[in-house]
Amino acid sequence: MTGKRKVRASEPTPSRPMTAVPAVRRRHAAPLVLARALAASRAAEAAVDAARAAAAQAEVAEAEAALAERVMTPLGCAPEAEPAPDTRSLREKARARDGVAEVLIFRIGAERFGIELAAVEEAIDLPPVQHVPEMPGAMLGVTTVRGSLTSVYAPLQALGAAHASGACALVFRRRRSRLALVIDDVDDARPVDLAHLRDAPSTAAAGVVIGVVRHDDVLCSIIDADALLAACQATPQPESA
Repeated sequence: MTGKRKVRASEPTPSRPMTAVPAVRRRHAAPLVLARALAASRAAEAAVDAARAAAAQAEVAEAEAALAERVMTPLGCAPEAEPAPDTRSLREKARARDGVAEVLIFRIGAERFGIELAAVEEAIDLPPVQHVPEMPGAMLGVTTVRGSLTSVYAPLQALGAAHASGACALVFRRRRSRLALVIDDVDDARPVDLAHLRDAPSTAAAGVVIGVVRHDDVLCSIIDADALLAACQATPQPESA
């Protein structure tokens, strides 16, 4: 008697044919979204590293430039500062015989005078002058300059020189008013080295002329603008008997 062999459940039999076992689907180890995020993170880290490297390189370059500048600058020598502007008046600079003044040269008769250019508001052709009653002896009258009533003075009392044609005038602003001085012509504006200034002759207008310089082989009297205007407006004292 032969023994019966046990049939396994997985073995096929005539009554139970063999069936295929479905394959198990494997899952991906790194999903696509995760891979993209990882790549973006690595790119950001690379950008940060590049920025840090560039900043470090800039700091090194700046330090090298500062070191080179220190080496080129001698010890104990500070950078030269710009000279301070000269705020002295023309009279102060003339008294010290120091400095340069921008001077406007003009003519009265045969004489030439120079006045600080910054003190003159403008030089004009003299408009018609209207006389006013009881005006001072040095005053010729009034005129209108750019809509402003302007007193017009002859130069004789202030400068001891009489005008010839009187075709021009120098306009000055004194406080809130304008004042015009009659002259014959304007030559030019030029710098004057006050080291070459000479003392004014005793016959020059006292207190107004502060010195003389040579201009085109002719002596030119340098005048103080404030003293000139004060002399024009001064009322001469009557002579005692």
